[in-house]
Amino acid sequence: MATKVLLGFIASVCDKGLLLRIDARSVLRPVLALGLAAMLAACSSLPAQIATPPTTAIGDYAQTPLGAITQKVLPTDGRSGFRLQPYGPNSFATRIELTKLATRSLDVQYYLLPGDNTGRALMRAMRDAAARGVRVRLLVDDLYTSGEDDLLLGLASYPNVEVRLFNPFPGGRSSMATRFISSGLFDVRRVNRRMHNKLFVADNAAAVAGGRNMADEYVMNAEGSNFIDMDTFVAGPVVRELSAEFDHYWNSEVVYPLERIAHSGLSRAQLQDHFERQTAAAKPPVAAEIPLDGKPLHPSPDDPPLLPLELVPMLNLPFELAKRQLSPLLWANARVLFDPLTKTQGLNEREGSIKGTVTEGVVQWLMTADRNIKMVSPYFVPSDEAVANLVRARKAGLGVELVTNSLASTDEPWVYVGYWPHIKDLLAAGVVIYEISPSLSVKRRKLGVFGHRTGALHMKNAILDHKEVFLGSMNLDPRSARLNTELGIIIQSEEMARQLESFADAGSGYTLRLGADGRSVEWVEEDDDGKQTVYDVPPETTAWQRLRLRLLAPFIPEQEL
Repeated sequence: MATKVLLGFIASVCDKGLLLRIDARSVLRPVLALGLAAMLAACSSLPAQIATPPTTAIGDYAQTPLGAITQKVLPTDGRSGFRLQPYGPNSFATRIELTKLATRSLDVQYYLLPGDNTGRALMRAMRDAAARGVRVRLLVDDLYTSGEDDLLLGLASYPNVEVRLFNPFPGGRSSMATRFISSGLFDVRRVNRRMHNKLFVADNAAAVAGGRNMADEYVMNAEGSNFIDMDTFVAGPVVRELSAEFDHYWNSEVVYPLERIAHSGLSRAQLQDHFERQTAAAKPPVAAEIPLDGKPLHPSPDDPPLLPLELVPMLNLPFELAKRQLSPLLWANARVLFDPLTKTQGLNEREGSIKGTVTEGVVQWLMTADRNIKMVSPYFVPSDEAVANLVRARKAGLGVELVTNSLASTDEPWVYVGYWPHIKDLLAAGVVIYEISPSLSVKRRKLGVFGHRTGALHMKNAILDHKEVFLGSMNLDPRSARLNTELGIIIQSEEMARQLESFADAGSGYTLRLGADGRSVEWVEEDDDGKQTVYDVPPETTAWQRLRLRLLAPFIPEQEL
């Protein structure tokens, strides 16, 4: 997000023409002249697209072993099967088992797939599948691939593997800074639009979709803070809709074969040797199988001694897949939402609209609520219209709840710049707002099975009338609405709605309210005994953090958050 905000700031400056109106008499003139010359010399442009026949998801998915495994636990009435994946290590292990079961195809699409332990472990698993004859199509957004060209080229050098980049940076690929200088500074509007989707499809028969990137901090594989996130395993007809989404992006003109963008001085054999050495040392997160009684066999001091029984099949999914025998899935009707390619061409940005987007689809869906709306968004930056809609919903008698990051827990404090001005209006209307606490969530260990290293919320979902669920990659912010592409699933299931609600723990965060004067905001911490502690500034933050945010707020382009 910080990188995207910087991109947005550059875009705003360029749009206002400020970049070209630097005072020539400034003492910085020599430095700027030299810098501009270097930038112009290093500027790169995208190569011309070469027409290639489109490729699509396989059609004979029912004949694959994975198709046979899932068919045994699917209904015959057209509904799909789902199982939530709340815990990062086991959700990652589900993907690994899918790569082992796949015999025909793997279609993998991620915003973030870095060369860390998690990313390298997943790449190695895909390479192993390709060695068995599985067609692997990997689509990665190019924003965070700096310095990883040799690793990706190594993967792409194996038979049956093709890697493509979304909206790539053609030059300066060794670092983020050189990328912006050589590729982005004079093409900032294009590179400011990113692919935020997260999807993993095996044999067009089973998939994992949701909010997780494939990086250490998203699967509890990083030191320190890890993200609270959610995926769902999917089998049945909706998988074909997800595959259609993948094909839509894979065959688009904003996607380039890796080899057209990234170049290396290494030979194919050297690239493969480099890939082998890099991925052999990868340490993926360790998933734990849970006995049916919910008691972990080898609990760590920070693990709960007993897990709710409904969590057991969620956690044990990868182990069931390894045994090729699934326990019952949750059956539901569902539909897929994904952003059109016109968004990548800047249509929504230019028109200042959400027409045709996932955001529009979710807003329209939320407007069908009869009783209540619950929203979970790590980055909540509502438009004035969105705030007005929520206020109207409250006046119509609907309950409205929001769970988001606190200033202390967020990995992107700039989001508060767009969020803060709307808090009082929402609270005055009766919207209930909870902010996750990085310390309370760790101390209480009641946010599902997230362990002792949590603190930042990354989960994106909504629940309508306790009976329908949205899960996906979309944040409730301007960037998701108009700049980034997004993916999500609306699932008609009271059971899934109940399961998602069960992961909530009010004591792991702060409840916001208006102060007695009706103008100030208070943060309320409440323990299990009902004792309240009230704060008049964002808790767990320093005066310097709050001051810095106020000083920089006027310079942060809200439309980029």
